[in-house]
Amino acid sequence: MLVSLLQTENKVTAKAKPMSIHNVDSLDFFNNLPLAVSKKLHEQSEVMSFRLGEIIFAQDDPAQGIYLIVSGRVKIVRISQESHESTLCVRGVGEYFCPAPILDQGNHLGSAIALTRVTLLVFQKSAFLELCDESLELLALIQGGCFSEVRSLVNRLESLMFRGVRKRIAMTLIGETSNQRPEESVQFELMITQQELANQIDASRESVCRHLSRLQDEQLVSIGRGRIIICDRSGLEKVAKE
Repeated sequence: MLVSLLQTENKVTAKAKPMSIHNVDSLDFFNNLPLAVSKKLHEQSEVMSFRLGEIIFAQDDPAQGIYLIVSGRVKIVRISQESHESTLCVRGVGEYFCPAPILDQGNHLGSAIALTRVTLLVFQKSAFLELCDESLELLALIQGGCFSEVRSLVNRLESLMFRGVRKRIAMTLIGETSNQRPEESVQFELMITQQELANQIDASRESVCRHLSRLQDEQLVSIGRGRIIICDRSGLEKVAKE
């Protein structure tokens, strides 16, 4: 009920906009697909935009399509019956999210919420599944995304069971830098709040704040408003392996 109310209040219906294939063909999603498949995806796609905090879809909604991020960041959160919010994942530019409900014909496991202004390329369910039947490369790509999500959730479960908050923070921050090349910057700036980080690792904000302060004292990170800067990635990796 809470999710439904939030969706009604915050979701804005976005109008489809034309987008040239040249604007999106550099995204990793298209790299391993035949050109003909990429063109068909473009022809079937719609562009949707959301503002910060808007709900893209709600938990338990029937899946309507695949969402590819052209700009911005999106988080997927699951809310328990006790209203506890847990962040399942955060996705950025070039990444797609929630492929499993498309393949298993199920409902969304969580709600997708815009962390920034977001532009999405949306592939509608029926047309996308028809194209998966035609293209083994596309089907393998989406299946690989599903397997990756399963592996990520298993690793997260292991982390929650056997690792303390300090290690979980280090592992999550390192994971957030996976799309950045080390040679591009000595430091890694992550646009994430302490509350969002707490939701990702299933810890209290107070505990996360305390451990981040210690990591800052060790000159491994720097804490700013709505952002965390990794100052020493190799040092943070050692923390994750302690």
